[in-house]
Amino acid sequence: MTNHISDDPQGILDSIASAMSTIAHNNAVLGGSCTVVIGVEHAHTIASFGWTRDDVRRYLWLNGTNDWDDVSYGNRYAPPGGHTYNRNLPKWYPRESGRRVPIVFTPDDIHLFVAGGSAGRFSAFLPGWSTATTPVLRAVEDSVVGSAGSGRDLECSDGSCRL
Repeated sequence: MTNHISDDPQGILDSIASAMSTIAHNNAVLGGSCTVVIGVEHAHTIASFGWTRDDVRRYLWLNGTNDWDDVSYGNRYAPPGGHTYNRNLPKWYPRESGRRVPIVFTPDDIHLFVAGGSAGRFSAFLPGWSTATTPVLRAVEDSVVGSAGSGRDLECSDGSCRL
């Protein structure tokens, strides 16, 4: 995701929310978790306005949505008689034309990272695999894996690889 012109959090996050708002990934139709990687330059801009990680997650959750008509393909697959893709929505959620459907159930389902260097104003959205998987998140200290160039190997014994 690229945004080279916005000089405020809303502009940057609107671009990320736009990347999140497509029906071409599993989060759109099944919920679950997703990951947003904010590039360093975007992160500096967002932080300079005093926004916190929670502010960013909540903004993306409120704005990274799809229209019910798109998710249900014009209600062709909606009950009765059909199976709507977004079957993981809570039972109480209105399944009606014009409703906005969040791609994840809560802001906490957006895993937020800052990564990259001075390559430009880029960030990334990585959709998840609905509720069929659970992300494993943990901090990895350099002392655990050794320094770069030391001939270190991938350590994958516990199911998560450390580079």
